[in-house]
Amino acid sequence: MKNIQKSILVTFAIVVGSCASMENSFQRDADQIRLEHLLYWTGLVEEYHSVKGYYPLQDNLENKDDIGLVKIATKQQRSYLSPGSSNYDQRLDNNSGGRFKEDSIRNLVAEIEAGLNRTVAERYDIQKVPTSSPIGYFYFYTADGYLIWTTCITCGVTLISTLLYDGYTPTVNIVSEGMKGKVTKALLRDEMISHPIFKDWVSGGFQKEEYVRSVVKQNESDSKH
Repeated sequence: MKNIQKSILVTFAIVVGSCASMENSFQRDADQIRLEHLLYWTGLVEEYHSVKGYYPLQDNLENKDDIGLVKIATKQQRSYLSPGSSNYDQRLDNNSGGRFKEDSIRNLVAEIEAGLNRTVAERYDIQKVPTSSPIGYFYFYTADGYLIWTTCITCGVTLISTLLYDGYTPTVNIVSEGMKGKVTKALLRDEMISHPIFKDWVSGGFQKEEYVRSVVKQNESDSKH
């Protein structure tokens, strides 16, 4: 009997350890692609600015004190962030109080494509269902410029990453020149790319890159459907 119990405990420990390893592997890959996508979206926004002289949707702000927000997320991900949805979780919604003037990812993509005169591939978080932290990327725009941030759980708190308002979710933030100093630990895009901590993060590579790229590919025109 004791041998059977011992066998069961050993098997249970192996299964639990395997599940934890898979979860950690996914988390590392999810954060790796989030950092890549942070550079992707900020690159598009900066390119748009170089063409138009202002940032996407910035000219839609009616008052100089308005703050615009686009949740860069798939339809499934937005169901957790959108009031009225059966999946809605107010704890994950950074606009639950209606402080920001919210616009759609469809409009953001359309404006970028019109400004750049080309179709762009949409890039989204590969995590489909949130746990205790928000998923997706968040584009804020004001009269002074923009901020885009992403969660990065494995990044922790560093010189270039901070905690979200929930007190435990690490985020990495890129801002435009006019927003520098207004967002905690946020850097300009070029500063982020050249920072040694960021270089170390992105040098890690993927555990299952083929899977990650396949999920990204599946969602690259989500706003158009």
